[in-house]
Amino acid sequence: MSPDFFNLKHPEMLQWLWALVPLALLFVYDLRRRGRVLQLFVSRSLLDDVSPRRSIQRPIVKCAVLLAGLAVLIFALAQPRWDPKEIELEQRGQNLLFCLDVSNSMRARDVDPSRLEAAKEAIRGLVSTLPAGNQVGLLAYAGSAELKCPLTPNYTHFLSVLDRVGFNAVDVGGSNMGDAIDQATRMVFGLDPGAAEAGADSAPGVGQTVMRGEGAEPDPDEQSPNVLMVLSDGESHEGHAKEMAAEANRLGVAIYIISFGTATGAPIPIEVDGQMTTLKFKGEEVITRVDDASLRGVIEALPSRRGYLAAGASNVDLTDVYQRVISKQGHQSKRVRYTVWQEKFQLFVGIGLVLVVVSTLISEQRPVPRTARR
Repeated sequence: MSPDFFNLKHPEMLQWLWALVPLALLFVYDLRRRGRVLQLFVSRSLLDDVSPRRSIQRPIVKCAVLLAGLAVLIFALAQPRWDPKEIELEQRGQNLLFCLDVSNSMRARDVDPSRLEAAKEAIRGLVSTLPAGNQVGLLAYAGSAELKCPLTPNYTHFLSVLDRVGFNAVDVGGSNMGDAIDQATRMVFGLDPGAAEAGADSAPGVGQTVMRGEGAEPDPDEQSPNVLMVLSDGESHEGHAKEMAAEANRLGVAIYIISFGTATGAPIPIEVDGQMTTLKFKGEEVITRVDDASLRGVIEALPSRRGYLAAGASNVDLTDVYQRVISKQGHQSKRVRYTVWQEKFQLFVGIGLVLVVVSTLISEQRPVPRTARR
């Protein structure tokens, strides 16, 4: 049957059919065992006289019907479906790119269990509650930036990539936020600053009207759907982060920074020769502190579509931030085609149950002849 007409939602469930093989072998063994036991007391030539209702075929039929019923029930677990129909829906969503700081300072444990793990958990909590229609991506940065997950509507894939990101996700040490924002703008969102400048005299850039509006409520449909969320402790970041943020924002990218860590700070745990210790410089233990002022400075001059949240030592709930602020930014609309299958597993459940019930009604002995009943 053509896969375009017939489909199994969970074909992996068919592997349970192998469980019927030992059941069939067990039946054959039991049938032969009962025959041998009977022959210990009665010779083969007298079996029909001693046990006239004895039947070899009926137990086989009974077992076959039972196994067939179980096979059909297992097939129902695979959720057979057919008669697909194509439907088209309009979805509105955003391009959410998470820019995650994986530098050594994010190892600090003034946030439980660490700054990096707290940031990952915040991302995980947000993505797990995102409605369909959005795209999410992940850019990890330290001394340089590396795209770990391009923008994708597949939240499950994104979360699996996020789980694998650690402190060794980027080869170059340091904390170059400027490079990360620049790569996000050019490589991920595909925005060209040169092209935007060339057309600046003839038409406003993406999101430019919104930035310059006074007192007017921005229309999300007229804004860029690109949103950059930076999660960092802000300590010792290199590069021209402020300039890169201004350029990205001018091109319509909304930028939100969430900081992790405390002003008191904490040592940086590292592993040396299999032993856990803390990072030291000239014999002194290095204490890393969150740099709120530096992070605020990256976006404070942006005219609009920007925000800053100091999570401190708490585990921040980005879902609330998204619903109140970020979700009200620009959206993009697109029409998506879905294939809707007609679920038919109920039919096979019914057939399987009938076969199982019928097997219990089949007697293993032949019926009494009419002449014997008189």
